[in-house]
Amino acid sequence: MGMCKPSGGINKSIGKLGSLNRRSIPNTRTDLYNENGDLIQQRWYGPDGWVIHNRDYNHGSPRPHDHYWVWNDRKGPQRSKEHSAIDYDFC
Repeated sequence: MGMCKPSGGINKSIGKLGSLNRRSIPNTRTDLYNENGDLIQQRWYGPDGWVIHNRDYNHGSPRPHDHYWVWNDRKGPQRSKEHSAIDYDFC
């Protein structure tokens, strides 16, 4: 799966940060926009449909940053609390 252009396509959604589901269509990315049309988050979903990666824009941090998700056997995927620099190898 190419992460910048995932094989399942790219979906658009309008809402607030935190409104995207942890599970969606496998091998897709959802771009979340606020009501003003500003891109505020991108979320990638893996081959099983579970979230694997976030890129956040403009929400309390002066720079865009990434969050990785790790699997927890009891709770499913959990987002890392740390803000990581944008991983251009990911996308």
